[in-house]
Amino acid sequence: MTDVFHEARQLQEQLESWYRDLHQIPETGLILPKTAAYVKEVLTGLGLTWQEYPGHSGLTVKIGGRHGGKTVALRADMDALEIQEESGLPFASTNGKMHACGHDTHTSMLLGAAKLLKEHEDELAGTVKLIFQPGEEGPGGAEPMVKDGVIDDVDGIFALHIGNTLGGTGERTVDVTWAETTAADDQVIIEITGLGGHGSTPHKCVDPVVVAAQIINNLQYIVSRETDPFDSVVITIASVEAGRGTFNVIPETATLKGTIRNVAPRTRDHVLDRIREIAQATAKMMNASCTVDFVDGYPALVNDRRMVQSFLDTAARCLGEKEINILPHGETGGEDAAFFFQERPGCYFILVCSAPCPADGQVYGAHHPRFCIDPSVFWKGCGLMAQSAADWLANPTL
Repeated sequence: MTDVFHEARQLQEQLESWYRDLHQIPETGLILPKTAAYVKEVLTGLGLTWQEYPGHSGLTVKIGGRHGGKTVALRADMDALEIQEESGLPFASTNGKMHACGHDTHTSMLLGAAKLLKEHEDELAGTVKLIFQPGEEGPGGAEPMVKDGVIDDVDGIFALHIGNTLGGTGERTVDVTWAETTAADDQVIIEITGLGGHGSTPHKCVDPVVVAAQIINNLQYIVSRETDPFDSVVITIASVEAGRGTFNVIPETATLKGTIRNVAPRTRDHVLDRIREIAQATAKMMNASCTVDFVDGYPALVNDRRMVQSFLDTAARCLGEKEINILPHGETGGEDAAFFFQERPGCYFILVCSAPCPADGQVYGAHHPRFCIDPSVFWKGCGLMAQSAADWLANPTL
Protein backbone atom coordinates (compact mmCIF):
# COMPACT_ATOMS: atom_id res chain seq x y z
CA MET A 1 0.00 0.00 0.00
CA THR A 2 1.04 3.61 -0.54
CA ASP A 3 3.05 5.16 2.30
CA VAL A 4 0.21 7.17 3.87
CA PHE A 5 2.32 8.27 6.84
CA HIS A 6 4.04 11.06 4.94
CA GLU A 7 0.76 12.10 3.30
CA ALA A 8 -0.47 12.93 6.81
CA ARG A 9 1.84 15.94 6.90
CA GLN A 10 -0.48 17.64 4.41
CA LEU A 11 -3.34 17.30 6.93
CA GLN A 12 -1.61 19.19 9.74
CA GLU A 13 -3.61 22.40 9.30
CA GLN A 14 -6.88 20.47 9.10
CA LEU A 15 -6.00 18.39 12.17
CA GLU A 16 -5.36 21.54 14.20
CA SER A 17 -8.65 23.05 13.02
CA TRP A 18 -10.62 19.97 14.11
CA TYR A 19 -8.75 19.98 17.42
CA ARG A 20 -9.56 23.65 18.13
CA ASP A 21 -13.23 23.13 17.31
CA LEU A 22 -13.52 20.05 19.54
CA HIS A 23 -11.57 21.72 22.35
CA GLN A 24 -14.28 24.38 22.62
CA ILE A 25 -17.18 21.94 23.04
CA PRO A 26 -16.01 19.51 25.77
CA GLU A 27 -18.60 17.05 27.07
CA THR A 28 -18.41 14.39 29.77
CA GLY A 29 -19.78 10.90 30.27
CA LEU A 30 -21.46 8.57 27.83
CA ILE A 31 -23.72 11.11 26.12
CA LEU A 32 -21.78 13.61 23.99
CA PRO A 33 -24.33 15.17 21.61
CA LYS A 34 -22.26 18.09 20.29
CA THR A 35 -19.08 16.06 19.93
CA ALA A 36 -20.80 13.16 18.21
CA ALA A 37 -22.63 15.55 15.87
CA TYR A 38 -19.33 17.21 14.96
CA VAL A 39 -17.64 13.87 14.25
CA LYS A 40 -20.57 12.71 12.11
CA GLU A 41 -20.49 15.94 10.11
CA VAL A 42 -16.78 15.47 9.35
CA LEU A 43 -17.27 11.79 8.47
CA THR A 44 -20.08 12.72 6.09
CA GLY A 45 -17.78 15.21 4.41
CA LEU A 46 -15.22 12.43 3.96
CA GLY A 47 -17.79 10.22 2.25
CA LEU A 48 -18.07 7.83 5.18
CA THR A 49 -21.08 6.35 6.98
CA TRP A 50 -21.20 5.40 10.63
CA GLN A 51 -23.07 3.12 13.00
CA GLU A 52 -24.68 4.45 16.17
CA TYR A 53 -25.60 2.55 19.33
CA PRO A 54 -28.32 2.93 21.99
CA GLY A 55 -27.41 4.28 25.40
CA HIS A 56 -24.25 6.19 24.47
CA SER A 57 -22.69 8.43 21.83
CA GLY A 58 -20.17 5.91 20.51
CA LEU A 59 -19.72 5.59 16.75
CA THR A 60 -18.00 3.07 14.48
CA VAL A 61 -16.96 3.37 10.84
CA LYS A 62 -15.69 0.71 8.43
CA ILE A 63 -13.23 1.42 5.63
CA GLY A 64 -11.99 -1.13 3.09
CA GLY A 65 -12.89 -4.80 3.02
CA ARG A 66 -13.18 -4.92 -0.77
CA HIS A 67 -10.57 -7.66 -0.98
CA GLY A 68 -11.69 -9.65 2.07
CA GLY A 69 -9.02 -10.11 4.71
CA LYS A 70 -8.82 -9.33 8.42
CA THR A 71 -10.21 -6.39 10.38
CA VAL A 72 -8.14 -4.05 12.51
CA ALA A 73 -9.60 -1.38 14.78
CA LEU A 74 -8.35 2.13 15.52
CA ARG A 75 -9.80 3.61 18.69
CA ALA A 76 -10.10 7.22 19.93
CA ASP A 77 -11.93 8.46 23.03
CA MET A 78 -14.01 11.65 22.74
CA ASP A 79 -14.98 12.76 26.27
CA ALA A 80 -13.63 15.50 28.54
CA LEU A 81 -13.41 16.25 32.29
CA GLU A 82 -15.34 18.32 34.82
CA ILE A 83 -12.57 20.92 35.05
CA GLN A 84 -12.75 24.70 34.63
CA GLU A 85 -10.10 25.52 32.03
CA GLU A 86 -7.31 27.96 32.97
CA SER A 87 -4.99 27.45 29.98
CA GLY A 88 -5.21 30.93 28.53
CA LEU A 89 -5.60 29.45 25.04
CA PRO A 90 -7.60 31.64 22.64
CA PHE A 91 -9.90 28.67 21.97
CA ALA A 92 -10.28 27.60 25.63
CA SER A 93 -13.59 26.12 26.69
CA THR A 94 -15.99 28.23 28.72
CA ASN A 95 -18.63 25.69 29.80
CA GLY A 96 -16.99 24.45 33.02
CA LYS A 97 -15.63 21.34 31.33
CA MET A 98 -12.23 20.83 29.71
CA HIS A 99 -10.36 18.52 27.38
CA ALA A 100 -7.60 18.21 29.98
CA CYS A 101 -6.55 14.73 28.89
CA GLY A 102 -6.22 15.21 25.14
CA HIS A 103 -9.21 13.23 23.93
CA ASP A 104 -10.01 16.06 21.51
CA THR A 105 -6.63 15.43 19.88
CA HIS A 106 -7.27 11.67 19.70
CA THR A 107 -10.56 12.29 17.90
CA SER A 108 -8.95 14.77 15.52
CA MET A 109 -6.15 12.37 14.64
CA LEU A 110 -8.58 9.49 14.06
CA LEU A 111 -10.60 11.71 11.73
CA GLY A 112 -7.37 12.39 9.87
CA ALA A 113 -6.62 8.67 9.69
CA ALA A 114 -10.13 8.15 8.33
CA LYS A 115 -9.42 10.62 5.52
CA LEU A 116 -6.13 8.96 4.60
CA LEU A 117 -7.55 5.46 4.67
CA LYS A 118 -10.66 6.41 2.69
CA GLU A 119 -8.47 7.91 -0.03
CA HIS A 120 -6.59 4.57 -0.30
CA GLU A 121 -9.54 2.27 0.41
CA ASP A 122 -8.98 0.12 -2.68
CA GLU A 123 -5.43 -0.65 -1.55
CA LEU A 124 -6.33 -1.97 1.90
CA ALA A 125 -5.74 -5.69 2.34
CA GLY A 126 -8.64 -5.89 4.78
CA THR A 127 -10.97 -3.69 6.79
CA VAL A 128 -10.16 -0.85 9.17
CA LYS A 129 -12.81 -0.23 11.83
CA LEU A 130 -12.73 3.19 13.48
CA ILE A 131 -14.05 3.34 17.05
CA PHE A 132 -15.03 6.76 18.43
CA GLN A 133 -15.69 6.07 22.11
CA PRO A 134 -17.37 8.14 24.86
CA GLY A 135 -16.97 7.98 28.63
CA GLU A 136 -13.32 6.95 29.04
CA GLU A 137 -12.97 9.26 32.06
CA GLY A 138 -16.05 7.61 33.55
CA PRO A 139 -18.26 5.72 33.81
CA GLY A 140 -16.42 3.83 31.05
CA GLY A 141 -17.53 3.69 27.43
CA ALA A 142 -15.42 0.82 26.17
CA GLU A 143 -17.24 -1.86 28.16
CA PRO A 144 -20.73 -1.04 26.80
CA MET A 145 -19.28 -0.88 23.29
CA VAL A 146 -17.83 -4.37 23.80
CA LYS A 147 -21.30 -5.50 24.91
CA ASP A 148 -22.71 -3.89 21.76
CA GLY A 149 -20.55 -6.28 19.73
CA VAL A 150 -18.26 -3.55 18.40
CA ILE A 151 -15.18 -5.73 18.77
CA ASP A 152 -16.74 -9.02 17.62
CA ASP A 153 -15.55 -8.70 14.01
CA VAL A 154 -12.14 -7.24 14.92
CA ASP A 155 -8.86 -9.23 14.83
CA GLY A 156 -6.50 -6.62 16.33
CA ILE A 157 -6.56 -3.06 17.64
CA PHE A 158 -4.35 0.03 17.87
CA ALA A 159 -4.90 3.01 20.18
CA LEU A 160 -2.90 6.05 21.19
CA HIS A 161 -2.82 8.64 23.95
CA ILE A 162 -1.05 11.99 23.90
CA GLY A 163 1.24 13.40 26.57
CA ASN A 164 4.06 12.14 28.75
CA THR A 165 1.95 9.75 30.79
CA LEU A 166 4.33 6.78 30.53
CA GLY A 167 7.46 8.70 31.54
CA GLY A 168 10.75 8.08 29.79
CA THR A 169 13.53 10.53 28.94
CA GLY A 170 15.15 12.12 25.92
CA GLU A 171 13.83 13.40 22.61
CA ARG A 172 11.30 11.01 21.15
CA THR A 173 7.92 10.96 19.45
CA VAL A 174 6.39 7.76 20.83
CA ASP A 175 6.55 5.69 24.01
CA VAL A 176 5.40 2.07 24.06
CA THR A 177 5.69 -0.97 26.31
CA TRP A 178 5.85 -4.65 25.38
CA ALA A 179 3.15 -5.77 27.82
CA GLU A 180 1.70 -4.09 30.95
CA THR A 181 0.85 -0.51 30.01
CA THR A 182 -1.76 0.86 32.42
CA ALA A 183 -3.00 -0.48 35.73
CA ALA A 184 -6.35 -1.86 36.75
CA ASP A 185 -8.28 1.11 38.13
CA ASP A 186 -10.87 0.46 40.82
CA GLN A 187 -12.70 2.93 43.05
CA VAL A 188 -13.77 1.99 46.58
CA ILE A 189 -16.45 3.44 48.87
CA ILE A 190 -16.37 2.37 52.53
CA GLU A 191 -19.40 3.38 54.61
CA ILE A 192 -18.80 3.12 58.38
CA THR A 193 -21.63 3.13 60.89
CA GLY A 194 -20.97 3.73 64.57
CA LEU A 195 -22.95 5.37 67.36
CA GLY A 196 -23.03 9.13 67.56
CA GLY A 197 -23.14 11.27 70.66
CA HIS A 198 -21.51 14.07 72.64
CA GLY A 199 -17.78 14.61 72.14
CA SER A 200 -17.29 14.82 75.90
CA THR A 201 -18.49 11.23 76.43
CA PRO A 202 -16.74 9.10 73.78
CA HIS A 203 -17.13 6.01 75.98
CA LYS A 204 -20.87 6.16 75.31
CA CYS A 205 -20.32 6.28 71.54
CA VAL A 206 -18.74 4.28 68.76
CA ASP A 207 -16.70 6.90 66.95
CA PRO A 208 -16.70 6.23 63.16
CA VAL A 209 -13.92 8.79 62.67
CA VAL A 210 -11.53 6.75 64.79
CA VAL A 211 -12.64 3.58 62.99
CA ALA A 212 -11.98 5.30 59.66
CA ALA A 213 -8.47 6.23 60.79
CA GLN A 214 -7.72 2.63 61.73
CA ILE A 215 -9.07 1.31 58.43
CA ILE A 216 -6.96 3.78 56.46
CA ASN A 217 -3.85 2.71 58.34
CA ASN A 218 -4.57 -1.02 58.15
CA LEU A 219 -5.20 -1.01 54.42
CA GLN A 220 -1.63 0.09 53.77
CA TYR A 221 -0.33 -3.18 55.19
CA ILE A 222 -1.73 -4.84 52.07
CA VAL A 223 0.87 -2.93 50.05
CA SER A 224 3.78 -3.16 52.45
CA ARG A 225 3.32 -6.70 53.82
CA GLU A 226 1.05 -8.72 51.53
CA THR A 227 2.19 -7.73 48.04
CA ASP A 228 5.22 -8.92 46.10
CA PRO A 229 7.60 -5.93 45.95
CA PHE A 230 7.88 -6.48 42.19
CA ASP A 231 4.12 -6.06 41.73
CA SER A 232 2.76 -2.53 41.36
CA VAL A 233 -0.01 -1.74 43.86
CA VAL A 234 -1.39 1.61 44.98
CA ILE A 235 -4.11 2.09 47.60
CA THR A 236 -5.07 5.73 48.05
CA ILE A 237 -7.88 6.87 50.34
CA ALA A 238 -8.46 10.33 48.93
CA SER A 239 -11.63 11.41 50.74
CA VAL A 240 -12.83 11.19 54.35
CA GLU A 241 -16.31 12.54 55.09
CA ALA A 242 -17.78 12.66 58.60
CA GLY A 243 -19.72 15.05 60.77
CA ARG A 244 -20.96 18.55 60.01
CA GLY A 245 -18.02 20.65 61.02
CA THR A 246 -18.93 20.82 64.70
CA PHE A 247 -16.41 20.63 67.55
CA ASN A 248 -18.25 18.45 70.04
CA VAL A 249 -20.49 16.02 68.16
CA ILE A 250 -19.34 12.49 67.37
CA PRO A 251 -21.09 11.60 64.11
CA GLU A 252 -23.02 8.44 63.42
CA THR A 253 -21.32 7.64 60.12
CA ALA A 254 -18.14 8.22 58.13
CA THR A 255 -17.41 7.60 54.47
CA LEU A 256 -14.07 6.80 52.86
CA LYS A 257 -13.49 7.03 49.12
CA GLY A 258 -10.36 5.95 47.34
CA THR A 259 -8.70 4.44 44.30
CA ILE A 260 -6.82 1.16 43.92
CA ARG A 261 -4.34 0.45 41.13
CA ASN A 262 -2.91 -2.99 40.28
CA VAL A 263 -1.00 -4.19 37.24
CA ALA A 264 -1.25 -7.99 37.65
CA PRO A 265 -4.79 -9.47 37.50
CA ARG A 266 -3.99 -12.03 40.23
CA THR A 267 -2.80 -9.22 42.50
CA ARG A 268 -5.93 -7.19 41.78
CA ASP A 269 -8.19 -10.01 42.98
CA HIS A 270 -6.19 -10.45 46.17
CA VAL A 271 -6.07 -6.72 46.95
CA LEU A 272 -9.81 -6.17 46.46
CA ASP A 273 -10.66 -9.18 48.61
CA ARG A 274 -8.32 -8.02 51.40
CA ILE A 275 -9.65 -4.45 51.37
CA ARG A 276 -13.13 -5.78 52.07
CA GLU A 277 -11.91 -8.22 54.75
CA ILE A 278 -9.68 -5.74 56.57
CA ALA A 279 -12.20 -2.90 56.53
CA GLN A 280 -15.03 -5.04 57.86
CA ALA A 281 -12.85 -6.79 60.44
CA THR A 282 -11.43 -3.49 61.71
CA ALA A 283 -14.91 -2.01 62.05
CA LYS A 284 -16.19 -5.08 63.89
CA MET A 285 -13.18 -5.05 66.22
CA MET A 286 -14.12 -1.50 67.22
CA ASN A 287 -17.86 -2.26 67.64
CA ALA A 288 -18.83 -0.57 64.40
CA SER A 289 -19.96 -1.93 61.05
CA CYS A 290 -19.14 -1.05 57.48
CA THR A 291 -20.00 -1.78 53.88
CA VAL A 292 -17.42 -1.90 51.08
CA ASP A 293 -18.38 -1.24 47.47
CA PHE A 294 -16.14 -1.20 44.40
CA VAL A 295 -17.32 0.95 41.49
CA ASP A 296 -16.25 1.95 37.96
CA GLY A 297 -13.46 -0.60 37.73
CA TYR A 298 -11.19 -0.79 34.68
CA PRO A 299 -8.93 -3.82 34.09
CA ALA A 300 -5.22 -3.46 33.38
CA LEU A 301 -4.31 -2.72 29.77
CA VAL A 302 -1.76 -5.23 28.50
CA ASN A 303 -0.18 -4.89 25.06
CA ASP A 304 0.26 -7.90 22.80
CA ARG A 305 3.90 -8.45 21.81
CA ARG A 306 3.14 -9.28 18.17
CA MET A 307 0.97 -6.18 17.81
CA VAL A 308 3.70 -4.09 19.42
CA GLN A 309 6.31 -5.53 17.06
CA SER A 310 4.13 -4.69 14.08
CA PHE A 311 3.74 -1.13 15.38
CA LEU A 312 7.48 -0.81 16.01
CA ASP A 313 8.27 -1.97 12.48
CA THR A 314 5.96 0.72 11.10
CA ALA A 315 7.16 3.43 13.48
CA ALA A 316 10.84 2.70 12.80
CA ARG A 317 10.29 2.99 9.07
CA CYS A 318 8.21 6.17 9.38
CA LEU A 319 9.97 8.01 12.22
CA GLY A 320 13.37 6.40 12.67
CA GLU A 321 14.60 4.39 15.64
CA LYS A 322 15.70 7.35 17.78
CA GLU A 323 12.17 8.77 17.95
CA ILE A 324 10.89 5.56 19.59
CA ASN A 325 11.22 4.88 23.31
CA ILE A 326 10.48 1.33 24.54
CA LEU A 327 9.74 1.57 28.25
CA PRO A 328 10.52 -1.20 30.75
CA HIS A 329 7.11 -0.88 32.39
CA GLY A 330 3.86 1.03 32.18
CA GLU A 331 2.24 3.36 34.71
CA THR A 332 -0.51 3.23 37.29
CA GLY A 333 -3.06 5.39 35.52
CA GLY A 334 -6.24 3.70 34.34
CA GLU A 335 -7.43 3.32 30.72
CA ASP A 336 -10.72 1.75 29.74
CA ALA A 337 -9.45 0.72 26.30
CA ALA A 338 -8.38 -2.26 28.43
CA PHE A 339 -11.88 -3.68 27.87
CA PHE A 340 -11.13 -3.85 24.12
CA PHE A 341 -7.66 -5.24 24.75
CA GLN A 342 -9.11 -8.01 26.93
CA GLU A 343 -11.05 -9.22 23.91
CA ARG A 344 -8.51 -8.73 21.12
CA PRO A 345 -4.71 -8.35 20.85
CA GLY A 346 -3.64 -4.73 20.65
CA CYS A 347 -0.95 -2.08 20.84
CA TYR A 348 -1.44 1.10 22.86
CA PHE A 349 1.20 3.80 22.49
CA ILE A 350 1.90 7.33 23.68
CA LEU A 351 2.38 10.26 21.28
CA VAL A 352 4.65 12.66 23.18
CA CYS A 353 3.53 16.27 22.78
CA SER A 354 3.52 18.20 26.06
CA ALA A 355 3.78 21.99 25.82
CA PRO A 356 4.02 25.01 28.16
CA CYS A 357 0.81 26.74 29.16
CA PRO A 358 0.36 30.25 27.70
CA ALA A 359 -0.96 31.44 31.06
CA ASP A 360 2.38 31.03 32.87
CA GLY A 361 4.85 29.19 30.66
CA GLN A 362 4.83 26.05 32.83
CA VAL A 363 4.30 22.48 31.62
CA TYR A 364 1.41 20.68 33.34
CA GLY A 365 0.33 17.06 33.28
CA ALA A 366 -3.02 15.68 32.21
CA HIS A 367 -6.10 16.47 34.31
CA HIS A 368 -4.73 19.89 35.27
CA PRO A 369 -6.74 23.04 34.38
CA ARG A 370 -3.64 24.43 32.62
CA PHE A 371 -2.80 21.28 30.66
CA CYS A 372 -1.63 22.10 27.13
CA ILE A 373 -0.25 20.13 24.21
CA ASP A 374 1.99 20.74 21.21
CA PRO A 375 -0.18 20.27 18.10
CA SER A 376 2.80 20.17 15.73
CA VAL A 377 3.02 16.37 16.05
CA PHE A 378 -0.64 15.68 15.24
CA TRP A 379 0.23 14.61 11.71
CA LYS A 380 2.63 12.01 13.07
CA GLY A 381 -0.01 10.47 15.34
CA CYS A 382 -2.56 10.50 12.55
CA GLY A 383 -0.08 8.98 10.11
CA LEU A 384 1.09 6.31 12.54
CA MET A 385 -2.46 5.13 13.19
CA ALA A 386 -3.31 4.90 9.51
CA GLN A 387 0.00 3.33 8.48
CA SER A 388 0.04 0.85 11.38
CA ALA A 389 -3.43 -0.37 10.44
CA ALA A 390 -2.57 -0.72 6.75
CA ASP A 391 0.75 -2.48 7.46
CA TRP A 392 -0.85 -4.91 9.89
CA LEU A 393 -3.55 -5.85 7.40
CA ALA A 394 -0.93 -6.38 4.68
CA ASN A 395 1.14 -8.79 6.79
CA PRO A 396 -0.17 -12.34 6.26
CA THR A 397 1.77 -13.69 9.25
CA LEU A 398 -0.14 -11.59 11.82
